[in-house]
Amino acid sequence: MTRILILPTRSDANSDDESNGSIVSLPHPSSGIATRYFVTRSPLAIHELTVIDDPSHSMMLSYTSLDVQPHSQSLPEPDESTGAVLSSSAIYIATPTTAFFFLLPTLVKFEQQFRTWDDIFDDLLTTSLTFRHVASLLESQIAKVTDIEEPAPGLLCYRLSRDKLFAHLSNRAKSMAANLPRNFVRVHITKKLAPVRFDDVVPEDMMLRARLQGAIAILNLNLPAQLASDFQKLYKEDETVLSEYVAELDKARGVEMMKQMMVASNGNKRGIENEEPDTRKKNAVKKVSNGVRRLAKADTSGMSKLSTFFTKK
Repeated sequence: MTRILILPTRSDANSDDESNGSIVSLPHPSSGIATRYFVTRSPLAIHELTVIDDPSHSMMLSYTSLDVQPHSQSLPEPDESTGAVLSSSAIYIATPTTAFFFLLPTLVKFEQQFRTWDDIFDDLLTTSLTFRHVASLLESQIAKVTDIEEPAPGLLCYRLSRDKLFAHLSNRAKSMAANLPRNFVRVHITKKLAPVRFDDVVPEDMMLRARLQGAIAILNLNLPAQLASDFQKLYKEDETVLSEYVAELDKARGVEMMKQMMVASNGNKRGIENEEPDTRKKNAVKKVSNGVRRLAKADTSGMSKLSTFFTKK
């Protein structure tokens, strides 16, 4: 089946090499579950894959307008004006991810010990042999999150440094907070901080806190559970202040809703009290059931009244 894959701009964009990248399976840094990633060879990089799909739709791909050419044998040959119609509307978006995330499960395992790169990499290979294809990339990233010792000339040993890791993640979170996807902001931030009244304004510091917490939540998706918990604790104060503010908003919304319900209820009561007597009578008649209406219209001229059956003889 044909798939559409959107990639970041490559540094070798003029290259005609169609085998620059491939989809591989690697254990997810947080869950350890085998997950598909896109690995490019030039430059060597790992990309997360996000799928956007609507099974009820197909897709028309115009090669002329997109200035691309079909590389898959399964794509139909395009004509000069239209392109090709695909039965699936699925689009795979490849986003670069930080390679050191994949090192963290092993570094946490040996957190109290200095280990050589060979020891660390051998442990990675026990989880997936695919790591062999990105060995140089992982080795180039390890110094960002570890303390380093050199017990012998040329022999480097590494141990996880939470200070370096959390400092790196904090800088990343602050950068991400200012550039979160619009849909993420709308669903997870704007809705939560929506003011009670239209003329109210959300405090700027609360919006910044909410954005930062959103960025931290995204980063934590790629951290082993214990590291994610410890990183979150660094921002516990901000999280508490934000939670208290949201709780106050929820309480104020509840009070405002009760006021509106009372106003609406009082308005209905006043409307009933202000009705003319004739109008009330008409409304009462309207409430009579259809069966009673039919009996009222029945011809009873030749029938005895029910009370005659109970008179004394």
